[in-house]
Amino acid sequence: MKPGVYMNEKKIKLIEAGMKLFAERGFHMTSVEAIADGAGVSKGAFYLHFQSKQDFIMTAFHHYYEAIANRIESVQKENLAPRDSFAKQIEVVTKYIYQYKDFLTMHIYQNMSTGENTDTLIRQMNAQNVRWLWQNISHIYGDRLEPYYPDMIIQLEGLVNAYFKWIIIDGIHINRNQLGPYIVRRMDDIVSGLMERGETPLVTADHIPNVYWEETSVIGVLIAMKTKIDTLGLPEDQARELKDVIAIMLDETGKEHPQKAIIQGLLVHFQRIPEFAQECQELARLLHIDLLD
Repeated sequence: MKPGVYMNEKKIKLIEAGMKLFAERGFHMTSVEAIADGAGVSKGAFYLHFQSKQDFIMTAFHHYYEAIANRIESVQKENLAPRDSFAKQIEVVTKYIYQYKDFLTMHIYQNMSTGENTDTLIRQMNAQNVRWLWQNISHIYGDRLEPYYPDMIIQLEGLVNAYFKWIIIDGIHINRNQLGPYIVRRMDDIVSGLMERGETPLVTADHIPNVYWEETSVIGVLIAMKTKIDTLGLPEDQARELKDVIAIMLDETGKEHPQKAIIQGLLVHFQRIPEFAQECQELARLLHIDLLD
């Protein structure tokens, strides 16, 4: 997973203030003015970074998700033994949970309806989580247990999420260095039980939606592009225009039958900027379109 682009301090303060308020008051009861006040900025400053509260929550999801993904990736690059690596990855996730409890509390408690784009992004995050667990399980146990991977992932998700919810909702304190190895040992217990009893898998790879195997989402790329705009030092009018283009593309890709020709034409705005060459190529690949000259 690629590192997220730089996000300026004021934008991060707005996101952190918003997540805290959402956790306390709820998404729909929190106004843009309240978020701006909580961050110590003006309402106008909010709209310099976000077009709406829906745009704000999508950016927040992407920001926090990228933060933990980058930490996991750093552990994966340490070349530890598979069991040790997975245990340490769980450890960094646990530390993240304690650090960003407001965001996670909001995510658990709020029944948000913020638009199809946000729902799609959350589904993509869930799919990436499945791929992360599958990768770690395969490294630890090898191909011989592959028929059991879906069942193991379901049970592992339930085990890990249960501990995380107790941390977030009930405020229990767990030794962050012990939880990872403990979870890995419980996974060994599950595997032993499956093998000893010769269980027939309840869920197979055929049951898993195709989206779970897609490495990148169109919406994820578009959100990363929107965040990147703020890092390039572009004139204010040009930056605003590019963000408007992103908003149109997000709206179009969120439709049941998106018009790819519209996205193809809009991408020309970004093709003129060398810093977006990689993103334009990635979108062309994902959408199966040719970039216009």
